[in-house]
Amino acid sequence: MLKRKRSKPAVSRILVVLVALFPGMALGGTLTGGATLPEQIVQEATAIQAKIEGAERLVTQIQQYENMVQNMVNLPQQVINQVMQPIDQMYGLASQAENLGTNAQNIAQQFQSMNPSFNPQLTAQYTQNYESINTGLQNAINTALQAANLNPNNFATQAQAQQAIAQAMQNPNSRNAILNASVAIGQATTSDLNQLLATVTAENNAEMDWKANKLNTQVQQTGEIAETMSQWVGGTIQTPPLSGNPIDALNP
Repeated sequence: MLKRKRSKPAVSRILVVLVALFPGMALGGTLTGGATLPEQIVQEATAIQAKIEGAERLVTQIQQYENMVQNMVNLPQQVINQVMQPIDQMYGLASQAENLGTNAQNIAQQFQSMNPSFNPQLTAQYTQNYESINTGLQNAINTALQAANLNPNNFATQAQAQQAIAQAMQNPNSRNAILNASVAIGQATTSDLNQLLATVTAENNAEMDWKANKLNTQVQQTGEIAETMSQWVGGTIQTPPLSGNPIDALNP
């Protein structure tokens, strides 16, 4: 009678693979916004890329308005409103860039918390990078505003920034200053976002490499166990015959 060849527990190995790749899978709905950690990383990188494109576009628009109005003494209110739109959006974008930096830092710490065996020194380095990038952006904003004789404290919130911009636009000298500052801040924001994207990408690659190595080890171990079990069940591995009293064999 032919013996049926027993298949290895493929389903078990698939589960091992899934858990290894997505350790937050079982925590669905408990992470920020209900997204799993891998989803958060993808969302973060996508948001940063979109903000880079937005910052570059706004810098171009502000420079065009700067060339148009720099020699004009009086501006119609309609033109002022048009000029203020990209400037206002730029200050809002600078704030969003800082938030993305903070969010990236939180994601890095969350990954470390969920994967304690991941290199904590590497996570600390990425966290420090995110803090440094945010600090650099804030310093660039303050420097640009101070160079334009504007008080950075008046730009602490979006509403305060809008008010300060509206006042500055009424005077030709202040108008040029706010336009120059806005271009400088836009360039700093673009640089900040590019650094964020590079750091997020490097961090994600390091984490994925770590996951892949961990997964390979787990799959190899699981395969070895499955192979051994298959040999035992199939009778390929023979147990040594017991001699004498079986009870004596259990109690040497």
